[in-house]
Amino acid sequence: MREQDASPRRRAVRLLGLLVLVLVGASLLAPDTVDTWADTRDAGWERATARVWAEPMGNLSRHLSFDAPLRYVEDLLDGADPAVADPAVRPTPVTPSTSETLASSEALPTGEVPSTSEGRKAPDAPPTTRALRIADTDQPLRILAVGDSLMLDLQYGLERVLDQRTDVRVEGRGALGFGFTVPHWDWDDDVLIDYDRLVADVAPDVVVVMIGANEFEGHAIEGEDLVPGGRQWREVLSVRADEAIAHWRAGGAHVYWWTTPRMRDARFLTDDLNAIWIEAADAWGPGVTVIESMAILGDADGSYREVLRDETGVEVPLRKDHGVHFHEVGADLLARQLEDRLVRDGWVVTRS
Repeated sequence: MREQDASPRRRAVRLLGLLVLVLVGASLLAPDTVDTWADTRDAGWERATARVWAEPMGNLSRHLSFDAPLRYVEDLLDGADPAVADPAVRPTPVTPSTSETLASSEALPTGEVPSTSEGRKAPDAPPTTRALRIADTDQPLRILAVGDSLMLDLQYGLERVLDQRTDVRVEGRGALGFGFTVPHWDWDDDVLIDYDRLVADVAPDVVVVMIGANEFEGHAIEGEDLVPGGRQWREVLSVRADEAIAHWRAGGAHVYWWTTPRMRDARFLTDDLNAIWIEAADAWGPGVTVIESMAILGDADGSYREVLRDETGVEVPLRKDHGVHFHEVGADLLARQLEDRLVRDGWVVTRS
């Protein structure tokens, strides 16, 4: 006689029991992942509830060393890392800030309109930027492109524009969902180590950066809530921007950092972000150059715009549906902006 199928209620109980077992097992074997999961919940009751589970389970796991197998595997993988250079050290004394040198430098090229971030100009051309060498076909300029999903859009433009040259090579490494305050990536054990690997592998002459699409989320870092625009948020971003530059410049590369483009929605706090990026660039003097993205993506005043007009007067969509990312036309224009800058600074020669 065939046994009757379990009732829907019994099947639901079994499924719930299985889910709880998986959750408990995952919490004990990978407590850091569970902590990150809690930190990425929305601030308020959701994050507080997640921590009620994550914190005691993490403490229990570490006390009983249930996380030891995962840590052992991670140590094995880290042990295979290539030799990397030590992070660069900021120059001392600090050179005059880029916002100060802009006032005494020559005017920006036609069409490049500086924007303001809390009263500070984002300069496109500190006069102290000088190429270390002139690239050619035999020794092409090696460019490492890093950042978040904004760089994912931009790096394809860099490849379309600069791959036409035989004296330039682009390695694009933008990461979807990445951010300096997004805790899905451990800053010390994931992000900085990854930057070290990239610098060791690519040996870039130039590192180009665009980031800022995910810093408004209001995540928590190591259990401490970050209020977007708040003091702690600014401090974390400032420290991490400085550390990132030190690792990007470990092999002596020059850094070109685009300002975060203004978005349709003001909650992205792009002016606040750009004030932080500019301050970080100032501290590194001639080793870092800020490039104004809104000179390309913005209107005549450097403000957000949805479309631009081509040479025939036809309106072309510039920004995508959510007013954050840009279409290919924007990426290509930004790539040409960088190419012009590289020519101007002496890294490459003007195309014939």
